[in-house]
Amino acid sequence: MVIPRHLTNRAARWTIRLTVWTGLVLGFAATADADDVALALENALTKVIEQAEPSVVSIAKVRPAPSENTSVEIGPFDRVGQPPPANEAPSDPENPDFQPNNFGAGVIIGGPRANERIVLTNYHVVQGGPVFPAHETKDGTKLYVRFTDRRGCLASIIAADPRSDLAALALNLEAAKIDAVDLKPLDWTTSTPARKGQLVVMLGNPYALAHDGSASASWGMVANLARRPLPWTDDPKTQSMMYRLGNLIQIDGRLNLGTSGGPLLNLNGELIGLTTSLAAIEGYEKSAGFAIPMDGLTRRVVKSLVAGHEVEYGMLGVRPVTETPSEFRARNTGIKRASAVRADFVALDSPAHRAGIQHGDVILSVGDVPTYSNSDLMRIVGSNPPESVVDVVIWRSRGLLTLKVTLGKWSVMDDEGIIETTPRYAPWRGISVDYSTGRKKYQSSDERYRRAVVVTKVAEGSPAQAAGIQPGVFISEVNRIAVNTPREFAEATKLTRGPVELRLYEGGKITIRE
Repeated sequence: MVIPRHLTNRAARWTIRLTVWTGLVLGFAATADADDVALALENALTKVIEQAEPSVVSIAKVRPAPSENTSVEIGPFDRVGQPPPANEAPSDPENPDFQPNNFGAGVIIGGPRANERIVLTNYHVVQGGPVFPAHETKDGTKLYVRFTDRRGCLASIIAADPRSDLAALALNLEAAKIDAVDLKPLDWTTSTPARKGQLVVMLGNPYALAHDGSASASWGMVANLARRPLPWTDDPKTQSMMYRLGNLIQIDGRLNLGTSGGPLLNLNGELIGLTTSLAAIEGYEKSAGFAIPMDGLTRRVVKSLVAGHEVEYGMLGVRPVTETPSEFRARNTGIKRASAVRADFVALDSPAHRAGIQHGDVILSVGDVPTYSNSDLMRIVGSNPPESVVDVVIWRSRGLLTLKVTLGKWSVMDDEGIIETTPRYAPWRGISVDYSTGRKKYQSSDERYRRAVVVTKVAEGSPAQAAGIQPGVFISEVNRIAVNTPREFAEATKLTRGPVELRLYEGGKITIRE
């Protein structure tokens, strides 16, 4: 049986199955059957690569050449131990022979406007690059994107989220005289969930070999789901990163340096993940195969990023502790499961407290997803945005309870890495606000959550600055209207005219004039 080269991926897969079944029955009597299987698989893989490659880009972070008296910080993509030698390769990214020392990959996706093209990539690939609308940083660092047709352009960061390690880039296509319709986007809005054992294709920029725009391809198998790299860390800045909470796809295939930000595709050509080599297992090979799944959480993150927004994550307001199997068995719940999560502490006025969760309650699931560990709880709750209403199933006093919880906002440990070019709500009279729990640096205690919003920015020369408002101030009322969220603050101030009275959570009032 000869398999035509023009077979579709679906036809090729069914041909593989049919051939394998036939081979099992006939014992592969003819060598041609084995050849047919190989050819059908080859055809499926090449079709996926051909279809997806125009949507894959190489990314270079171009730093200005240092002077002789300038020290050079070696970044994660620089050569180990030494800065790049001078005059070794052209420093102009427009030169076809340009070889960057800071590099990765990205995927072209559609933007919120018609025919808009945006690049989705890992944040660690572009960290330190220019922020839109600038095209270079103060020290001259630029981001350069090259396409499969060898053309390229400068790029800048629209928004970045350190917790998910994702970033969205704006392309300066006009200056490069590139028409956006010439760039083929990959659909990120829908795909079949990854399954353990399925074959996958990876495209990327290993060792900056894609300096000509041609992505390198590899393939492998989904080895496992919901993985996290080891060892566990006590650093609060990295402990809550999504990949530390077990959201990664493990791939039985090599991901070399520079593959970060490339697409992970199934044999239907669907984007099921974004490859990353950042999450390597410390002390072992740094090219471990992991990918960020293109699941509901990632789509929510991408939606926020392409709009230029900060990505927000839900929060309960409990201190979770994983119960060991022996501890859980001792409760005699009769529930067949290995472990669960105990609410070791519930903050006053937190979403959990308002919903009725108590100290010592055992959290079994959030929504329809079981929680076996504190990492599970943080990941599942965080997959929902603030103000979402979720069902939390708990075990208390020999009985099951289902409580509805309106989530708050997870506290950002370090907001320096967050990039937001379009706030969800415009500043009012120079004031930008967040949830009271939105920034860890403004929280003096986790024992009680403030029913208020916190001021995060005050514009220079604004009425707010003239009135003495400073970042870190908590506002509980606007003209006697209680405000607990940025949305409520925006609604309360939207139609205000003239002097407006703000009541502070700590006590006192401030009047803001127009």
